[in-house]
Amino acid sequence: MSKEEKSASRRWTAQGIHETDPQRKMHYFTLALELNPYEAVALNQKGMLHHKRGEFEQAIRCYDILLNTAGMAAGNGEAVRPDPAAVLYNKSLALKCMGNNEAALNFIKKGLRHDPESEKLKRLEEQLMQMETIGRTSAKRTPAASGKTPVNVIYTDWQPPGVMTLLAHAMKCSPGDINYHKGFGEDLIKEKAIQDKLNRHVYCCAVCALRNKNVCGYTGTKGMAVSATAICRHFKPDKGV
Repeated sequence: MSKEEKSASRRWTAQGIHETDPQRKMHYFTLALELNPYEAVALNQKGMLHHKRGEFEQAIRCYDILLNTAGMAAGNGEAVRPDPAAVLYNKSLALKCMGNNEAALNFIKKGLRHDPESEKLKRLEEQLMQMETIGRTSAKRTPAASGKTPVNVIYTDWQPPGVMTLLAHAMKCSPGDINYHKGFGEDLIKEKAIQDKLNRHVYCCAVCALRNKNVCGYTGTKGMAVSATAICRHFKPDKGV
């Protein structure tokens, strides 16, 4: 890599950091990484932007590049040395949002080996250990009658309904009749808005019309405690699309 390319990559990265619009930030970090795929700051910033969009797998890919190239030559005579503890924290957080708590806990423990005094790593480790304990306890319990989830289990899964199901709800028709009610204007806007909110995890139990004071009100799971960041097939937004 030439000095000019390396310098340009840093300029694009700096421009992305100073931008306030998320799309423009992503644009500049992408430009920086096209010139230098191992630019540590751009990789970390791009990963966090993907996370905010709910694109957790893409975020993890950015963090993995950082972790795999830490301390190694980036092909341009310059070493890439991101803070491993910070990157491991970001990766663990993304895994947690995907519901992969066991893997998230594994990477948090690796992060603590790099920075044993990190308060945010310790807090996330404590949250994950609590969730793992709840999960193990739930697995040992006898399933409730008629396939219902026991009310003494905290629901933490991410299993959203389909976009068409939510669109049918927004258009006040049955999912089976959605094709007869669809047009070419407002429904397309609603569909895109629904998909975007699912991608960014805006739609979750926290904004579900069936949730009241952290408790589910759906007939099959009535009285069950639910995590604000979870979602199930019966989700209905409390207002609008």
